[in-house]
Amino acid sequence: MTTLTTLGVLAQAAGQVGSGRIQGGWGYVWSCYGITVVALVLYSLSLWLRRPQASQDAKE
Repeated sequence: MTTLTTLGVLAQAAGQVGSGRIQGGWGYVWSCYGITVVALVLYSLSLWLRRPQASQDAKE
């Protein structure tokens, strides 16, 4: 009898999985956007600082 009760509870729980919606997740989304923008800016800055410099002979 305990096994049937356990199976009944598991069946009810399985029926509720995936039936809801996430509420209030915009803070997480904006945080991810912010982290992405900061990473792209830092990467662009590192590329700009490591760019090859033109030698003085090349200007002639």
